[in-house]
Amino acid sequence: MIAFTINVKSVSNLIKQYPKAASRAAEIALDKTARAIRDGIKAEMPKVFDRPTPYTLNSLKITPTRNHNMTASVWFKDPERMHRHYLVPQVEGGPRKLKGFERALGNMEFVPGRGARIDKYGNISTGQIRQILSVLKRAERMAGYSANLTARSARRNKNPRDFVFLPNGSGKLPPGVYQRVKTGPGVGRKAKRILPFGEWQKGKTKGRYIRAQGLLPILVKGKQGAPVKPRLPFYAIANQIFTAKFRKIFDSELAARLSR
Repeated sequence: MIAFTINVKSVSNLIKQYPKAASRAAEIALDKTARAIRDGIKAEMPKVFDRPTPYTLNSLKITPTRNHNMTASVWFKDPERMHRHYLVPQVEGGPRKLKGFERALGNMEFVPGRGARIDKYGNISTGQIRQILSVLKRAERMAGYSANLTARSARRNKNPRDFVFLPNGSGKLPPGVYQRVKTGPGVGRKAKRILPFGEWQKGKTKGRYIRAQGLLPILVKGKQGAPVKPRLPFYAIANQIFTAKFRKIFDSELAARLSR
């Protein structure tokens, strides 16, 4: 967190000389400077991050001055269900924060595989993540409510997918989540249907089906616990803007009040 207080001797002296006018001018200057810092850091994000999402761009919050405490701060919004914001390592370094679906899948760090659907921000699509967790019966671990696949929801699904999670890998396959895909003509001459959505999680099936024989990597286990190299110069931007703006805003606000 970056917090600024009144510690400039000349400003402190003016507050003693003009208690009401200078104090109010200082509070306004702190709050306006905090907003300028937030905007400056937000403008830097697209330069250091690849296609940041609106959620990332709007992740900063301002705590304005309160009860004449002469302190304003800028930091990230309190994250839900997390001890610290996922952007903190991008400022201070340290291990990357696990995403919700990574915690649901055994607390592993994953990278997109060949079969991952990537959205316009360069992330694996939320829809595919939800589908994976639903089929693997792990949705409630992330969402806080049951969104797992049921027989009824399986019948409604028009685009069946089947996934398997290999936490320890298999043979030459690294640990990860794979989608079963059809690679052969099926079983018998009368085979006309693919396995229904989620059927592999139920064991053997009856009837003639086209069985999925191949595995397409969707999420592959990446390097675990690798420290994040800071990319967002949060504190440097904040100090630069404070130095450039605070005193100018303060002098302007104080002059306006003294001239009334």
